[in-house]
Amino acid sequence: MRRFLVIVATLLAVSFAATACGDTAPNITADDDTTPDDTAPDDTAPDDTAPDDTATNNDEQPLGAGPYPIADLTVNAYTDGNDMSTGSVYRLACLGDTATLTGESVALSADSMCLTLNDDSVRTRLIDGFPDETACTMQYGGPELAVITGTLDGQPVDTTVDRTNGCGIAEWTGLLGHLLPPPSA
Repeated sequence: MRRFLVIVATLLAVSFAATACGDTAPNITADDDTTPDDTAPDDTAPDDTAPDDTATNNDEQPLGAGPYPIADLTVNAYTDGNDMSTGSVYRLACLGDTATLTGESVALSADSMCLTLNDDSVRTRLIDGFPDETACTMQYGGPELAVITGTLDGQPVDTTVDRTNGCGIAEWTGLLGHLLPPPSA
């Protein structure tokens, strides 16, 4: 049946193209017993091709394509910046359609973390670091310290975030909030 539909669709396309060029189209009816290829098997014979459920979908994306950038980041999040033995260490790997979070248990979602990496301001912050000429309020938010290293779309990442001033507090809870664990206090 599928071959019959393909043949009919092909003949209709040729007919349409001929009409568009000014030629007269042949009269094709569904009752026509002629087959363009005399060697074609009978439509009632079993089809040796893959079943429909294994056929390739044209909408499928190539391997690695998807909503996430390509990233491999390690986050060392310390609850007491003066004591590097406190806190957690985890690794985030994003590859187009795959988000993986390994390491210490954190209350974060790998999917939301990888989606956060699509934000231009997050990407700029991670790759370029904290802007030098930024005025920050002198307000203390806590001893938390995070060191983020790795790569993001082939660019090196090596940055630190702490909560010792207003800028760090804003980054920890806002801009980088989906990458870092919630503050301990």
